[in-house]
Amino acid sequence: MNKLFFFVTFACFVVRNVFLPRKLVFVSAILLLSPAWLLAQEPLRAGTIFSATQAPLWAAKEGHFFEKYGIKNLEVIQFSGGQPVTRALIGGDIQISTTGGAAVVNARLKGADTIIIARTVGVFPYTLYVSKDIRTAAELKGKKLAVSTVGGSGYVAMQYALRKLGLDPDKDVAMLQVGDFGTRLASLAAGTVQGTLLLPPFTMRARELGLTPLYDLVGSGIQYPINQITTRQSFIKSQRETVKNFVKGLVAGLARFRTDREFGIKVLGQNLHETDPKILQETYDFWLKVFPKISTPGPEDATVFLEFMQVKESRDWKEFVDPSLMEELERDGFVSSVYK
Repeated sequence: MNKLFFFVTFACFVVRNVFLPRKLVFVSAILLLSPAWLLAQEPLRAGTIFSATQAPLWAAKEGHFFEKYGIKNLEVIQFSGGQPVTRALIGGDIQISTTGGAAVVNARLKGADTIIIARTVGVFPYTLYVSKDIRTAAELKGKKLAVSTVGGSGYVAMQYALRKLGLDPDKDVAMLQVGDFGTRLASLAAGTVQGTLLLPPFTMRARELGLTPLYDLVGSGIQYPINQITTRQSFIKSQRETVKNFVKGLVAGLARFRTDREFGIKVLGQNLHETDPKILQETYDFWLKVFPKISTPGPEDATVFLEFMQVKESRDWKEFVDPSLMEELERDGFVSSVYK
């Protein structure tokens, strides 16, 4: 900022004394130092995680859709899980998150101005894998299970799976924060933990290692908004078009991912660091079923988390969700246009 101020001051001095009337130079300096101009020079920072749930973001970047819709300076920052992403969003280190879920609703309950603006994944895309020697849920009692972060959507999914298996997640097991899917799979294979939730392509690797699939959350048919696009209300207020253009890029990116198989497989391979053609084909087929079109969020994008967190007082779902951006894109015909 100091260098920028020096540059503008020096430029104004030169121009004032050589080229232009003083009043015009003064106005030019004000415009150069205005918040809008400075903001235009700053990158839009989006927080993400290492997971195929982020394929819309990956596809939008690979297909240059953000640039197409006016996002010229996007910086994508990867975090270890949904909780760290949400903390960065609250702290202003990022302006948009492509994770969402329980962490965002919980932050809102604590006074943050986080808000959900779109939904990308509406089901649990996980399978609970456990050690080779475990065959029943009862054998998990007293064991250690790995999650990315306590309180995130994966943590919520793990609790749900354990309850479906007849276990008390607070008493029967110990849940440890271990990190991303690759790290958790490595910990499970090494015996450091005895179970974790995985999604493709990590489920294929787990199968190759002989690990036991104990519970399939995808097959359970549970509707759960596990991945959403979130930002802050204050950022929407000051930069609504920027947020809208970012969402446009995601919608177009997912459309290309869904309709161009070769492109979609390429995107998955590059971002998951996977080269096995068979695994990539199977991974793409899985996510093609899981990813609908990016949808307008509704009451369930908040209420499912509020119920899970056992919030007693009545809360308006629109306190946590702003559907207006996606409603505009639907109403204007943008969403349907990218699938033509």
